[in-house]
Amino acid sequence: MTDYTAWPVIGRGAERTCYLNPADKTRLVKISPRRNAKQTLREIKYFRFLIRRGIPFDHIPKFYGEISGDDFIGFEQEFIPGADPRHDSIPETLEQYLHHLSSQEDIQKLRNALEKLKTYLLRYNIIPCDLLPDNIVVKHGTTGPKLILIDGLGGTELIPASNYFKVLGNRKILRKWEKFSKKLSAKFQQLDL
Repeated sequence: MTDYTAWPVIGRGAERTCYLNPADKTRLVKISPRRNAKQTLREIKYFRFLIRRGIPFDHIPKFYGEISGDDFIGFEQEFIPGADPRHDSIPETLEQYLHHLSSQEDIQKLRNALEKLKTYLLRYNIIPCDLLPDNIVVKHGTTGPKLILIDGLGGTELIPASNYFKVLGNRKILRKWEKFSKKLSAKFQQLDL
């Protein structure tokens, strides 16, 4: 059995730890202790749901499957590299990226990237449970940043009707987006969202 805990740690949250696959640096695993795996179990279920629906993983990391051991459960997914992928660099979160926006052109490119993420979530009815700047990473491209939601996916309801009924899902996404936009605008007034 693979000892994932021997892999390099690239992130740690309240519930789980992320490890980069040393043999395939395009993949990582997110592992939770079995006794504290509520978020991980919800996300595994949600990723499987998205795959069954044929959703393109354009603004969320690709999901490669569940992993488990006696005392842990987790999943393998795509690693989104930072600005220099040759050096296993950790990507900037949206929170970090916002702190060094300098020009009006950069701000406009970010506004466009935010609009593309919002459009993607609405078009495919992808429900975020935690839409936070720390759950979004910035992938740098030639035309500007691309935003990837790396954490906090899937609704938390007992009966997730918003997953199945787009009108309900889109209402929920818009409510979360409105809160997210207000917080971003309050903290980073130059965005003017």
